[in-house]
Amino acid sequence: MKKVIKLVILMILSCSVYFIYQQTKNSIINITSIGDTLSMGINSYGIKEYGYIDYYKDYLTKENENVNIINDYSKKDLSIMNLLEQVKNDSKIKKELSESSTVILTVGYNDLLYKLSLQETISEKILHQIITEISKDYKNLITEIRKYYKREIIVIGYYASNKNDYYLNKGIRKLNQVLSNSNEVDYIDTYNLLSNRNLYFSHPNTNYPNRTGYQAISKKIITKTLEKKENV
Repeated sequence: MKKVIKLVILMILSCSVYFIYQQTKNSIINITSIGDTLSMGINSYGIKEYGYIDYYKDYLTKENENVNIINDYSKKDLSIMNLLEQVKNDSKIKKELSESSTVILTVGYNDLLYKLSLQETISEKILHQIITEISKDYKNLITEIRKYYKREIIVIGYYASNKNDYYLNKGIRKLNQVLSNSNEVDYIDTYNLLSNRNLYFSHPNTNYPNRTGYQAISKKIITKTLEKKENV
């Protein structure tokens, strides 16, 4: 009789484990990707193609077919302040943030370019002021997002520009420091990731990666995701 009871208990446990596995396997994963041209997957010829979010989706669908990518809020000219105002005032983005499993951000580069373009001359002092302004806006953005979304935020840093511009590249490095300097996000460093321009860019005069470049960025996202799983 005891053997029968043990067998029944074992069967119940097995069915429960299988049911939980199926529920997890078939649950919907919502990935919200928000940002500028990098988030959109703009290639070396200025055309929207296969970006890092597409490669990341390919990775996720190996374990779960129900992966939903939300990339409606990515724009070529998106700035931190643009996004902040949208999160504050757009009920749709608030809802989609609250339902997201992961949020991936690439923001700040347009802010840097725009603020640099307003200056007649650039100095270390002016660059510091620009970065301070961006830092304040970025903190406000993350704070606003956290009102509606409590899970993982992945922020992707920027790689070095193809332009031989001292203040621009120093600005990118300082911008990356700002993006990484938050306990609320998981930062991904890409500054030197795409340094082999012949491999990662289809022609020398572009700052948009090719598919190989976007795939390299996606691998960094996957590595970060795996690290998070191991630490849970």
